[in-house]
Parts: sequence; C-alpha cells; structure tokens
Amino acid sequence: MPATAQSISATPIATRLTTAVPAAADQLSGGLPAVPADSPLALAFAALQRREAAAARSVTSALTTASLTVGNPITINQALGIVDGVYNGTTGATTTSGNPLTYRLISGPSAGGKVTFAAPGDTGYVAGNFTYLPYQSILSSGSETFKILVAEQTQFDRIVTSIPILGGLAGQVIVTLHQTPILNDLLAPIIGYSQIVTYVPNPSANNPTDAPLAFTYKMPSFDGTLISLNWFPASTQGPNGVPAGNLAPTIMNGPGLATAGQTNPYTTYGIDELTPGVQSLRDRGYNVVTWDPRGEFASGGILQLDSPAFEGRDVTAMINWIATQPTSSLNGPNDPKVGMVGGSYGGGIQLVSAGTDSRIDAIVPGIAWNSLNQALYPNGAFKTAYSSLLLLSLVLSGARINNQIYLGVISGLLTGFLSNTAQAVLASSGPNFVVPNISAPTLFEQGTIDVLFTLQQAIQNAEALKPGVPAQMIWSCTGHGVCLTTPDTTGTRNLDAALNWLDTYVKGVAVPAAPNFQYTDQFGNWFQSNYLPTKDSQFFGSSFTAADGAAGGTLGLVPIIGGSGPAPQASIPYSLGLASKARNAINVNLDLTGLSQTVGAPTLTFDYQGLGTSRFVYAQLVDNNTGLVVGNLVTPVAVTLDGRSRSVSVNMENIVYTADNPQDLGNLTLQITSSATAYENFTAVGVINISNIGLTLQTPATVIPEP
Repeated sequence: MPATAQSISATPIATRLTTAVPAAADQLSGGLPAVPADSPLALAFAALQRREAAAARSVTSALTTASLTVGNPITINQALGIVDGVYNGTTGATTTSGNPLTYRLISGPSAGGKVTFAAPGDTGYVAGNFTYLPYQSILSSGSETFKILVAEQTQFDRIVTSIPILGGLAGQVIVTLHQTPILNDLLAPIIGYSQIVTYVPNPSANNPTDAPLAFTYKMPSFDGTLISLNWFPASTQGPNGVPAGNLAPTIMNGPGLATAGQTNPYTTYGIDELTPGVQSLRDRGYNVVTWDPRGEFASGGILQLDSPAFEGRDVTAMINWIATQPTSSLNGPNDPKVGMVGGSYGGGIQLVSAGTDSRIDAIVPGIAWNSLNQALYPNGAFKTAYSSLLLLSLVLSGARINNQIYLGVISGLLTGFLSNTAQAVLASSGPNFVVPNISAPTLFEQGTIDVLFTLQQAIQNAEALKPGVPAQMIWSCTGHGVCLTTPDTTGTRNLDAALNWLDTYVKGVAVPAAPNFQYTDQFGNWFQSNYLPTKDSQFFGSSFTAADGAAGGTLGLVPIIGGSGPAPQASIPYSLGLASKARNAINVNLDLTGLSQTVGAPTLTFDYQGLGTSRFVYAQLVDNNTGLVVGNLVTPVAVTLDGRSRSVSVNMENIVYTADNPQDLGNLTLQITSSATAYENFTAVGVINISNIGLTLQTPATVIPEP
C-alpha cells in the first residue's frame, strides 16, 4: 500500500484536497467557526463571482498585451538514441520568446511502448528529456510511432488554468487548440506557439550490436490476465557494471498503492530515503523488473489488495517469465536468482510472494503490514482518515477494485464498523497466514512515525518467520505519515542496507556485517542491537513504571472538538491521520526519573465507568519539550459505557523516546482524550469517569549508540 505522504504516492491527492478543504482544516484545528450573517450558498456564490471577475480582467489584460510575433519562435532539434540499454530522447526545443516550454505526450507509442519524461531529482535532469521503453514485440523487427507536443506557456495560459474549478478544463482546451490546424496559428500570440515532434524508433535498426534493451511487455498471468511489466537490463557502467549480454540476477521492484511501476531508469529511490529505485539497482549489477499491479494502470484484472490467490500468483508468473530471459542468472531450471524490494503495497506483495514461492532469494519489505484487519481496524476502531485517503487515491488513479473494498470502506466511514464480509476480504489479503512459510532472508524497514502500518506490523512479521531465517530490522523516521522531529538523519541508511542485503543473499557476495536491529530516536540519534524487538527478546530490559494509581477525572466524549488531530505541522490530507496534543483530555504527568530511553509498546491500565454511544477513548504520549505526540501515534482504547464499573489494560502503539534529561520529571504527559481524527466517528458521544491510571514503559537492555 501507498504510501506516506512518502509511501502511497498521494501528492496529486494532497493538491486536490488542499485546495478543496482549507476551511474545514481550520475548523478542525481551531474550534467551530462563527455563523455567517448570509447563507453559505450566497457567500460562496459571491466569492466565486469575485474570483472569476478578477480572472476575467486578467485574461482581458493578457489578450490586450499578447505578443504579435510573426512566425513560430520554437526551434526543434530532436534526438533519440540508446544509452546503457535505455532509449533516451530529447526534443531539443528552444524558444526566442522567453516563455517557458511545456512538454506533453499527445500520442503514445503505437505498439504499446511507454514514454516517461524526466523528473526533477533525476540524475542529469533536463526538462523535456524523456526515456522510451519499446514494446517487446518490436525489439527484433518493426517500429512504433509517438508524438510529443512542445508548447509555450504564456501569461494567458497561467491565468486561465489558475481559475478555480474551470482551470483544469481550460488546460485541456488549450492542449486541444495547440493541435488544431489554423486555430493553433491564429491563437498562438495568445495561448503560445507550439510544435508537434514525431518519433519513429526502430530498435532493430538503432541497436546494431543487439545489446540488451529496456522494454515493456504485457505478460499473461495464471488466469490469462495481462500484467504490464517493465524490464531493465543491468547497467554496463560503473564498478558493478555487467558486460552487455552477460547474465545478472534480477530484482523485482513493486510500487505503492495507486502508483504505476517505475518506468524512469534514473531514479535513486522508489520511496524517498526508503526503497531502492531502478537506477540504484541497475548500477549495483541487477536486472530490474517493475510492474503495474493487477487492476491498476496498464495491467488488467481486479485489484485484490495483494492477495496470495491473485497478486501473489501474478508474481509467480513473472518469476517464470524472468527465468526465460536470456540475461537472467539462474539457480537452476525455472529458478532465477531473484530478490524483491518495494514499500507499502510494494512491501506487502513481497511477504505474500515469498510466503507462496520459495524461489525468491531475498526480500526487503518496506513499511508493510502483517494483517490488514489489525492495521486498518485495530481493537475494532476503523482508521477513517487513511482508509479514505487510500480509497480516494485508487479512485483518482482509475483503479479497478473489488467492490467489497468500496463497501467496506464506506461502511467503516459511516458507522465505524467493518462488516464480517469486509473483514474477510482484508483477511484473505494476508500476508499474516503465509509469513510462516517464508524461507527468504528478510530485511524489515519500518517507520517510527508510520500511523497506517505501525511498528507492530513489522514486529509480528518478524515473530512469524521460520526459526533460522536470517532477519534484520531498521526503524527510521519515515512511513505513512510525516516526520515532524528534526533532524531526520536517515540519509542513505535504508538504501545501503537494502543493497547490501541483496548482494549477500541474491548475488552471494560478502558485504560488511550489519547489526540485526537499528533504530532512531526523536533527536535523530541512532542505536543498534544484536536482538530484534520481538516478544520475549533479549533486547528488552526491565519495565519502567511511569504512573501508578493516577487520579484521572471525568471526560466528556464528543466528536472532533478538543480531540487528537489533525497535526497542524503537516498539510492536509496527511495531517488528518496524525495525532496532536488534545485540549479535551485527562492529563497525567509521568515521572521519568531514572529513565534513559523507552523502546516498544507502553502498557496502559485504568478503571472507568460511563454512559454513551462511544466505543473508544484514545491514548497518546505528548513530548512536553516539543508539544508533539510521540511518533504522531494515538491508540484507540475500547470501552463499554453501560454504567458499570470496569477495568481495561491495553498495549499502546510502539514508540522510541529518549529522555532529554533522566533527572527531570514530566518530559512526557499521558493524555486520554475523547476523539481522534485518525479514527473519527461522528456517532460517538457520552461521558466517562477514569481513575487508577497506570502506565509502564519498555526499556532496552543491550543497545549501543552509533557514532
């Protein structure tokens, strides 16, 4: 699954929602607004009239001052050639008008190839440059055609495309006008000049040495569904270069939810500071396969959330196909040397695949899950914020989804409950029931601030592995959420660890030994241990009592008002899933005297009595030095409000926290609050009296600070 702000590739969603709901965000973070004198409809209409009138005036000004230059000022110097097994292209476009140029693929490769424009951050980035993956069928003979529109962006273009609601449509109209004979020339002084650049690559003619080329292909899966995959040969350059045509092991790089398989060969990362990108893997001497998962983008079928019965079998079919490629290094017949990387949805598929296909030699699941029911519906509380974001990302990307996923999310949003059918769909997606079958060495990379797939998900996966399977774990300030603590000192740690892991267990070469467990605290300090933080591990020392018999008080339970979240330090929509200091809460000052560091899940206990429809209160730890909730994490605590006296004991979400000064009291405050935007349920009301509050923290026994 997507990503974090960083793992589900939701930047377009953030853009859409940020422009649509800033007022709602202000209300959530700053209390209820005053009632306007006029009706909301009248106010909205008046505001729209003002904005469109202003835009119209700007358009008129732009029309009046538009350049009347005669002749097209755009010059094209196109090129398309093969560099290190990949087609690289440029329009070579320049203009004498001073207007910036835009580039758009207006006619895709006719045989099914793929064109990807360079992105800022790519190695050697140049705006308008692109790479081209021919379809496999034309590698030996034939050609395909594609066209790129190069257009100026004038002041008029910028004004009309910025008009609320209509701007997107205006942009499409302008693109159409650029392609319309006569009108294009007549309107060029206003909408900008343009050129259409046509390419007709012929791989067999352009590649006389017959060296391996990157390409795309639609592979039939077990049920005939066509899975769109992309093949990149290992780089021939650098210290790990593989001579053209020589055998190399292969890494399968899975994308996040609502994200297509990588087609850009010049990306260092898949998910920033977490998973390797195509370039990192090719430069390390690996062939790379990326793909669009079932039900998404160019692949057929229906999305089933990384189900072993569907997406898992798609990976098995791809491994069979990899074994037939002429430059694939093999362990044996139909057994290629193959590893897997990827984050979120691309992490879950690794666990599912390795649990069902023993040919996989090593995996590096990033910010993945163990159980979707536990991740999305912990203790029976539905994660409304992130579930909505994930579903919206799928809708906007045009994914074809199992209808039960739609129904489950909608019922969860409206009622706070998941039906038995919805839970069964999530349960069938695993990977918890296949993880015990995994024999592939596994490096878990999880996020301390991941509010969707929390640290517990990686811990449970590690606990379920077969005894003796090599396993390591890294916790960094990443994941589905936002790293609000500074500095983030992760750097290339995850990337380097992943590449070393693959070299060890896929290539079989020696690399420097790494600790079994590495993690970072809120100050960016790193620590290591020889033991994983699993149940009953020697990693843990004695528990620390931070509160015992604290008084508590009475808490009114209402939706939204005064509860946890959204986090004002982050932007919508991600802030909705993050915890923040609550105003309507029972606060318990914790005594941390003698505590150096806590790592793991705090245990919360209390007695209570209450009435109402609410089924949960929410617990979190606030760092008094920063005002931030530790890990941005809030834990739902199930309660029964029937008037009877009851007790509860629950493990909160796993955290890492280093005491600023072990001699100070009150570095942390325990808050028990009425609501959380991460789990918002508008039917939850009531009152509860809480008493006899206790909190114990887990401490590490055998850790070593890293330099």
